[in-house]
Amino acid sequence: MKREVEEQLRRSEYLLAEAQRLAHIGSWSWDVPNKVVTWSDELYRIFGFQPHEIEPAREAMQLLHADDRDPVMAAIASTFKTKEPFSCFYRIRRHDGVERMVHSRGYLVSDDRGEPLSVFGTTQDVTERKQAEEALRRSEQLLRLVLDAIPVGVALMDPDGDVILSNPASTRIWGGEAIRSAPDRYIKSKGWWRDTARQLEAQDWASVRALVRGETSINEVIDIETYDGVRKTIQNSAVPIRDERQAIVGAVVINEDVSDRITAERELEASASQMQALAGRLVHAQDDERRRIAQLLHETTAQDLAGLKMLLARLNRTSERLSAADRSLLIESMDLVERSMSGVRTLSYLLHPPLLDESGLLPAVRWYVEGFARRSGIKVDLDAPLTMERLPRDVETTLFRVVQEALINIHRHAQSATARLRLRLDEDVTLEVQDDGRGMAPELVARLMSGGGGSGVGIAGIRERLTPLAGALEIESSERGTTVRAVVPLPSRTL
Repeated sequence: MKREVEEQLRRSEYLLAEAQRLAHIGSWSWDVPNKVVTWSDELYRIFGFQPHEIEPAREAMQLLHADDRDPVMAAIASTFKTKEPFSCFYRIRRHDGVERMVHSRGYLVSDDRGEPLSVFGTTQDVTERKQAEEALRRSEQLLRLVLDAIPVGVALMDPDGDVILSNPASTRIWGGEAIRSAPDRYIKSKGWWRDTARQLEAQDWASVRALVRGETSINEVIDIETYDGVRKTIQNSAVPIRDERQAIVGAVVINEDVSDRITAERELEASASQMQALAGRLVHAQDDERRRIAQLLHETTAQDLAGLKMLLARLNRTSERLSAADRSLLIESMDLVERSMSGVRTLSYLLHPPLLDESGLLPAVRWYVEGFARRSGIKVDLDAPLTMERLPRDVETTLFRVVQEALINIHRHAQSATARLRLRLDEDVTLEVQDDGRGMAPELVARLMSGGGGSGVGIAGIRERLTPLAGALEIESSERGTTVRAVVPLPSRTL
């Protein structure tokens, strides 16, 4: 029987020692009257000694860090005084010189008279745990610094929709002082999204959908009055937080006040619209001025030159009375008047051909192409219908200017002996002008298509003319030549 009890005792001691080793917890006891300290094997391992290398009662306290000895002694003294257990963290220096952090708990046992008999307890090496806690604390501190510094609002919500963490930007975006003065109402209040002046439905909030449906929403824009009564446009994103079982346990919400940006964009759009309208008015004014100058040249200068020609003709009929030198001057003057009349007539037609107003786009284009080919020496192939209905005046004027600008560019830059002009009319009117020249550099084409300036002033003018008509300008260019294509929709045209 005694042997069985001893065997059970040894087995219990073995299991206790294994449990302490696995848990990295050592046990100790202090026989107060006899001043005997007993350590378990695991406690020796924690301090880095073998049992024969140290006498705990005499040397244990010397292993404590010098700065921690007095606090430990004070904790033990308090236990003797109050009979309450003590618990303290302190640093030790192992036998191998390595510093570790440990946690000790101690309990006092007294006799019937209250005299201390023994103190027993446990000591655990918590170095890794403390290091992890410190790393976590530093990470949280760094995260807090980052959250406090970023200009966008960040908030963490629990599954009920309560805001359990938010940065200063989030507070500022949603109402600043109004939120700080009543945090329980605004920051930790179920259904907080209903407290604003504008009643949004639950599905209108990215955060609600993240918590209820598990949806991820990115950069949704909402217009709302915040808690301080200011109307704002807020860009809202939300991502659900899930546990290892994929259950939703919260949401991260990011908000950005984009009111100033939206206002600036609207002002920019308004300015662009005003500039476009101004450009349209300038184009119309230019056309009107060209028409007025052409009419003025035709009705005054051309008529004056015609009168001068008639007077010179009458004078020529009596030229036999003049000397040979005077007759030569008279003939030269008549030739000069004829050339001037031809130049004025051509300039008047180029500024604004009467055919464009009287007969429409097709006759005016035919007239211009014939004159351009004669003046430039470039052969132009015109592919157009034999007849064509009249188009709106703005459309006809715009397309005629496209023909002018494209052919002039071919003459100046393309180094092409031929050109092709194609005019087609269906639901849209499409005008193409093509050459076989050297083409344009890709970067120049990209700049012209993006509305850049430089050598594209004429192209920019064409684009300004097409914009009010909902038209489009396309430029295709390679080493085999360039094609300029203008397309103007005619939705109300009856075919």
